[in-house]
Amino acid sequence: MKPISLIFSAALLCNLSFFSCKNSAPEAQPDTATKPDTIRLNPVPSDGAMPYAVIGGTVHWSAKKAIGILHNGNIRISKGEIIVNQGQVLSGKVIFDMPSITVTNMDDPRDKATLESHLKDNDFFNVKKYPEASFDVLEVLPSSQPAFNWIIRGMLTIKDQSKPVNVPVKIWEANNSLHAESVSFIINRTKWGISFRSGMLGTAKDQMIEDVVTLSFELEAKPLEQGNPKS
Repeated sequence: MKPISLIFSAALLCNLSFFSCKNSAPEAQPDTATKPDTIRLNPVPSDGAMPYAVIGGTVHWSAKKAIGILHNGNIRISKGEIIVNQGQVLSGKVIFDMPSITVTNMDDPRDKATLESHLKDNDFFNVKKYPEASFDVLEVLPSSQPAFNWIIRGMLTIKDQSKPVNVPVKIWEANNSLHAESVSFIINRTKWGISFRSGMLGTAKDQMIEDVVTLSFELEAKPLEQGNPKS
């Protein structure tokens, strides 16, 4: 069963980086906000809403150097709570476990460990000081697009800095679980103070890491009344 790629990359989560890797990659997407068509529905009342506990999920990130070296990886969604009524998400918050950040496209164990360690230090996410990132749902708008049925407007918080993000998400219920899965969306890592080797700092092109990071996520949640511990 496929969990949900919610919004949370990077955008999650998360903005990432990365220097020497031995893989080439496609051109990064432009740093533009997603502007899908939306449709309006009658507001869903809060009366009768049910809390769901997030039981698992993953943020997928992708980032590259200006010269084309790409890195991909994951961040674990550790917990969260989503309020749902009549099949519609009303609000919620999802937490990302930043020390869990991994790189998934490096074969050499030493190079992989080195990059993962760098991502966890002060140049990037400083996970000792900021072990969690989060996404808070502010508004959920229905969409007419075939690839996703909702646009989630929310606040992505990384390193105690919160910025608005729009995430296109497919949400559905199956087997008494709520599933969410986002399509890829883009964030600019510098907005969260992650500026290591940014072009904004005058970094030489052969060392520069692109500011644009591509994120997607997936998650699963179950009704709290089933005995799941509250997050």
